[in-house]
Amino acid sequence: MGGSTVSDIINLTVHAGQVFVWNAEDWSTLRRQHRIVGQLVGSLARFPRQSKFAGLPLTLLPEEATLLVERGLACLQSVPALSRAPSDAVRKDLERHRKLMHKEQVELCVDERKRQVTEMIDRIMEGRRRKQAGQSSKKRRKSGAEDAEQSGSRGQPPTEQERAERSAMLEAELAKVQAVSEDSTMVQVFTACPWLREDDARPVEWSFPETPAEKLRYATFKALWEQGYYVSPGQKFGSDYLVYPGDPMKYHAHFMVLCQDRSSPLLPTEISVFGRLGTDVRKTAVMAYFAEDGETVRFQSVQWARLA
Repeated sequence: MGGSTVSDIINLTVHAGQVFVWNAEDWSTLRRQHRIVGQLVGSLARFPRQSKFAGLPLTLLPEEATLLVERGLACLQSVPALSRAPSDAVRKDLERHRKLMHKEQVELCVDERKRQVTEMIDRIMEGRRRKQAGQSSKKRRKSGAEDAEQSGSRGQPPTEQERAERSAMLEAELAKVQAVSEDSTMVQVFTACPWLREDDARPVEWSFPETPAEKLRYATFKALWEQGYYVSPGQKFGSDYLVYPGDPMKYHAHFMVLCQDRSSPLLPTEISVFGRLGTDVRKTAVMAYFAEDGETVRFQSVQWARLA
């Protein structure tokens, strides 16, 4: 991957030993262009007490941050303002920003929904006519001649009554869209953080990886990423990483990877547990370790075989 211009470099914020992304555009760029997943850890602006859905900021693994910095895609900075209690002025700016973001996102959602409804209105009218006539939806699969006979000649312009019905139905559907949009139950996403100023940022020295275990983890992450995979933490499956063939929002993980020092003993029962777990969750269990040169990462898959 080639170098980036200054304007393309993403600012990553280091706070309390963790790396954060506060900007929604940066989050999207990292995921779509660089295959960096991270983990959303913030609450939603309009639903701060629920825990089912998370929002910005995005926190990155140390491996992800190191890879981005190494390739010139991002830089690390600290923002002292994050360690200070916000002033009343900052709180007011945040509230204004929150309301503005919500208004803009509502308008975008309404416009998109109106476009969808306008494009689908003819199909909606046809479905209602069929329902009123007690006709089965299976009749839609019949020949075009039968469909034309039941819905009117397709080549003929609509009658005045049909135009009036279409206009009334479209107006009713759009009214529903507007009513739903005015209900403040939609998810709100911040697109920027006005309280984080560029002139308040300070450069950060980054030392990861340092220990042998960290070096193995980073080398493993980098090797998988360079092969085109998406990589995320794998603690919930008893491994270091989960490896996906595409975006985790669209694909299940194919591999669960455990980083293992080749000089550390590994009991047969531990190998058995790891292999069987991989089989049970339908993922290939893989162990990653350094080759004898101490730099090249080797991968060994473990499979639980059921004997007859």
